[in-house]
Amino acid sequence: MKWTIKHVSLLLISWILLTWSQAVEAQQKRNLLGTFLKEQTIHDMIGPECLPYTRDSVKLYLEKLPGKTRGKIIADAEEAMTYDWPSIPVTAYLDFKRTGDREVMQQYSRKRGSALKKLVLGELLENKGRFLDAIVNGSWAICEQSTWVLSAHLPSQKGGAGIPNVHEPIIDLGAGETANLLGWTYYFFQKNFAGISPFLKKRIPDEIRSRIIIPYLERDDFWWQASKKDGFVNNWNPWCNYNVLISTLLLGSSVDTDTKNEIVSKTMRSVDKFINYYKEDGACEEGPAYWDHAGGKMMEYLELLQHISSGKIYIGDRELIRNMGTYILDAHIADDYFVNFADSPARLHPDAGIVYRFGSYIRNPSLEKFASFIANRDDFFSYPLGHSLDRSLHNLFNYDKIKNTSPEKNNPLHFWYPQTEIGGGRTSPNAGKGFFFAVKGGYNDESHNHNDAGSFILFYEGQPLIVDVGVETYTGKTFSSERYSIWTMQSDYHNLPLINGVSQAYGKKYKASEVFFDNTRSELRFTADIASAYPDDAACTFWKRTYTLKRSSAPELSIRDNFELDKAKDNTSLHFIVLSPPIIEHSGKISLKKTRDKKVSLYPPEGIFDISVEELPLEDPRLLQAWKQPKLYRIVLKTRNKEQNGNWEYVIKEEKL
Repeated sequence: MKWTIKHVSLLLISWILLTWSQAVEAQQKRNLLGTFLKEQTIHDMIGPECLPYTRDSVKLYLEKLPGKTRGKIIADAEEAMTYDWPSIPVTAYLDFKRTGDREVMQQYSRKRGSALKKLVLGELLENKGRFLDAIVNGSWAICEQSTWVLSAHLPSQKGGAGIPNVHEPIIDLGAGETANLLGWTYYFFQKNFAGISPFLKKRIPDEIRSRIIIPYLERDDFWWQASKKDGFVNNWNPWCNYNVLISTLLLGSSVDTDTKNEIVSKTMRSVDKFINYYKEDGACEEGPAYWDHAGGKMMEYLELLQHISSGKIYIGDRELIRNMGTYILDAHIADDYFVNFADSPARLHPDAGIVYRFGSYIRNPSLEKFASFIANRDDFFSYPLGHSLDRSLHNLFNYDKIKNTSPEKNNPLHFWYPQTEIGGGRTSPNAGKGFFFAVKGGYNDESHNHNDAGSFILFYEGQPLIVDVGVETYTGKTFSSERYSIWTMQSDYHNLPLINGVSQAYGKKYKASEVFFDNTRSELRFTADIASAYPDDAACTFWKRTYTLKRSSAPELSIRDNFELDKAKDNTSLHFIVLSPPIIEHSGKISLKKTRDKKVSLYPPEGIFDISVEELPLEDPRLLQAWKQPKLYRIVLKTRNKEQNGNWEYVIKEEKL
């Protein structure tokens, strides 16, 4: 479909319709940070020395890295010296308005940020002034940009998407990350800048002040601030607030004390809204891919507050904050596979530094050990600088701590997040043996929602068997009124029934009900009525789906659908998305996977369904990266008759050959 001005002009409205749910059941006015504001003034809590990293200390830690890593830092900086800092064409912004393509503009932004980061690290390590002119050129070029806002986020300006309005500074993720990077650049090289020209030294503080500090303090209408009401917030809230705070503090004496204190106070009140929105169980409803910038970014913000207040502002002992940290442990399946509900790919490489710092903040050794486990798996110690400059600096200072921590990951046999309704478990604590199962209830209006209430995934011996497809590369359509025209968002491409020929619908009222989870030594069980996740056209009185994961010498997963329809208007189908090409045997049994001495098969009830297999070609780069193969497969069990009620059981079990 060709995008028009009308489509793009509705993007902001569509985003609000998609995300600003009034999820009152999630809202609790905990105001954990606001308590500190009531008890003491910010002036009494915030010390004069706000930041720990001096140029000398960073150089010391850089010099301790392996020789090969130091060589790469210098080689990267030398390469970045040749970057000619091209301006971002206005058509790169217009591409998003015209076609929904956000990558054209974002590539310019990424290359600029990456080049400046490499130059900064190179100069911090070498300290000879060789890269300084290139740093000046890069800093100046970024300051000269008409906007730091990403093209996909310009719909929030009054004129809508397309050409940036230079008279209306907007704070989005892109502007915040750019201010963060420039803030560190200024912090380390302000004396060098002053030696070149007083106008150069003033440029970065002036730009951060006009683009970040002043609009943040003057405006309360950025949706992520959640200033005017309690309601939906997501990863944008801690992410933007952290960048506002850190970029302000990095300017040092260029910002007066009253302004700093006002920024600290306002960000605390705003981040409280994020903490209030989170359900007490701490699960990230946006999926584990967003944990890094939801709970993880909140931790970075809280860690910064703890530091600048000399430990006076600390909430890492609260159960909610601890739960938010340990969620990533339960979401991990095996190797680089994670439970990928919502907008999350199946394969993830969380920043080991963030995982470690969260473990340290909440004083949880298991999370710290998991960070070391990730670091060893992902070769973190060879190059801990693969993220933003801000995170790279923290990784440097935690490098030895992570390296000296035992790399361990314990695999509990079950987990359950009762408010978010995400649960699952294993048949063996060994990630490479038996089944891993995960399921979700929830509702179809979560942040980064897919219509998937009641869906599940199943892994066997640490490898995907029945899967959640994930999400394609973001485009203008992803966060618009056309979101659910994307196949990966639809219930038909999750492991769910098509009831009476009708799919699940989007909206807060479409949800799982009567949700129940139980775990014993021999099995775990999850039950939910998913009828209310479907619109009235499905004519479904109830659809109670029960998953039972049985731990035995021959483990199995039983799925039982007990249902009743008001009227059987059409055939009903069951869908299972699988990684490997399934084989339908003469008996009706479906072979899902074979090893040398075992296989896993799906046994549907006999005589009810016609069975077919459809190929799902993967053309999107993000899906190809996640699955590393050109297609997935959808098993379709379609009723031979229009069934008005039933009590069907499908069993997936391991068998010896």
